This record gives sequence, C-alpha cells and structure tokens, in this order.
Amino acid sequence: MWMLPYEFYDERQKRERNAGWRICCHMLVAVLVLAGLSSCATIAKRPPHHNTLVYTPSSNASLVQQFAPIFVVERGDISHNRIGTPAVTTKHEGQEGREVFVDPEWATIYTEVREFTTERGEYTNLVYRVHFSGTPFSLVPFYLGAGKNIGLLVVVTLDSTQNPVLYTLVHTCGCYLAFVATSHLDEKMWKTGWNFGRQSVYGENLPRLVSLDSHPKKRLAVQLAPATHRVKNVWPATAEALRHYTFVPVRWQPLEALENLRRSDGSVTSFYETSGPRFGYVKGSGKIWERLLISWWALDWYVGEDKKLGRHTDDGIVFYTSLKPWTRKESDLRDFARFLRYWGWKL
Repeated sequence: MWMLPYEFYDERQKRERNAGWRICCHMLVAVLVLAGLSSCATIAKRPPHHNTLVYTPSSNASLVQQFAPIFVVERGDISHNRIGTPAVTTKHEGQEGREVFVDPEWATIYTEVREFTTERGEYTNLVYRVHFSGTPFSLVPFYLGAGKNIGLLVVVTLDSTQNPVLYTLVHTCGCYLAFVATSHLDEKMWKTGWNFGRQSVYGENLPRLVSLDSHPKKRLAVQLAPATHRVKNVWPATAEALRHYTFVPVRWQPLEALENLRRSDGSVTSFYETSGPRFGYVKGSGKIWERLLISWWALDWYVGEDKKLGRHTDDGIVFYTSLKPWTRKESDLRDFARFLRYWGWKL
C-alpha cells in the first residue's frame, strides 16, 4: 500500500497540537474576560455610615442649588477622597515657581448655567465641577489615572419646563463618561438600545434610568469611590434620607472663579495653563500611566490630563469624550447638542 512519508504525519501532528494550544489560549482569554465582566456586574452597595461624607446645598436659593447633585464620598477620613478647593501656594517666596493645588480642608462646588437648542427643543444645562487633591500612585490596586488635581463634572440637563431629563457624568479629563436618563425623558429620545436595566461603565455599575415622577424634590445622589473618584453608583435621594452620614459645609462659586485664584500677595492666577503646549490643562495634572499606556494609540500626548471646559468650541481646549482620534470634534462636550447626537441621544 502506498503511504505518505513520516514527515507528513509529524507536521500534521504539530499543526494539530498548535491548533489545540490556540484553542486553549482563546478559551482562557474568554474565561478571564468573562470573569472580569462578571465581577463588574454586581450592583454597587450603599456606602457604610462610618467615614462617609455628604456634600449638598443647605438651601434651594438658586436654580443650581435646587437641582445640585448630592455627592456621597466614601472614606472621607483620607484627605485625597474629600472634595476640596483649588488654591495657590508659593513654593519660593520672592521667586517664580508657584503651583496650584486642591485644599481638601474646604469644599467648593463650581457651577454654571448654560443653554442649548436642538431640533426638538430648548434645554438648560446646570454644570457642577468638583476637584480633589489627587489619585495616589498605586500598583496594587493599579490606578491608571494616578495624578494631582483630579476633577469630576456632573451636568444636569433640564427641559423647557425645568424638569431634569438627563444626567451626564464625566471626569474633567473627558474620561469615564456616563449617562443616566430620568423618567421625565420621553423614550423616543433615548439612545438606541437604552433600557430600564443597569450599565457597566468602565468597571462601575450604574443605573440607566432613575425615576423622579413621584419624588420631585429628590436630587441625584452620586456615590464616589475612594482614591479614584469614579462614580460608583447613583440614585434619587433627599438630604433627609442621608442624615445618618456626615454632612460637610459647601461653598458655591461660579465656574469662572477657577481662572481667578488669589495668591497671597493679592494677585490672581488661573487653575489652568494659559500658554504653551499645555494651554487649557489644569496645572500639575500630569498622568504618567495614561501617557505611557494610552497616548501612543490615542494620538494625544496629554491624554487623561484634566482640563478646562470652555463655554463654546472657540473657548479653550477641545473637551473630547471619545478616545477615537477621528471623533474629537463630534464628542466635544462644549457643543452639547452635537455631543448628544454623537453619543446617540435624540433630545
């Protein structure tokens, strides 16, 4: 009988073994990915009563206070977890070399009211900006966003009847964007595929929708994770319902106050760089890990660095919210109507 050479069978066996190894590797990767996804699927628990701080207005004297989110901060006993106030320190008296920092001993929420129009109607955005002294460097757990002067934005979108219809949550670097719709938003305006369930946002588990119909006086409670300041959970709440936590006095300032920080000599300086290649970025907000791991494929040397949110597209630096280099204009938070269209919302 005619037979194939031994080398043929040997080569075939090698190919089969290699194929088997590839299948095993693919299965292992799939298991790891599924394990990672399943670990993110649990619903976040409400923070413990001990060492949890609450930042909320003491009155409803203005529109921004009436709809202000309630910031619920875990591990408030650690200074870098607390909402602070940007300030200026003089490194060397009588010399140049001043730097900004965020003082965790005082809490300030910076706000602004903005209007925008779409084909469907007119809306009002209430912008809330808070800052922290930083995210510590850590390898275990690994903090990709480690750095100083970290910030968070919460944008409350009101319809023409001043009902909140959408919450937009994003770090001041444009990272970790999340949307939470409210029961006041018509389903026709939802992005395609939106539903009543929960969503995984870069490892954090948030609701897609919060109901405000039967609780018109409730605000959005925004629970922040320690160290990373990531939004860990949100839910409708009143200050009274959170009375078992420790309340912290809050100062309210317009967003533009960040560009007029007062020095000890009475002069002012900006929280942001006003010239050079880092124009518009928060001073001292370098993110070494994001630069090393992301900048080369996101095509942005300053990726992950916190920045100014301009009022319009001619005001300062692009505030993109997508890492795709070709979508920076469309995902720019400064043009809110276009930003919503890009992310699929039909307001």
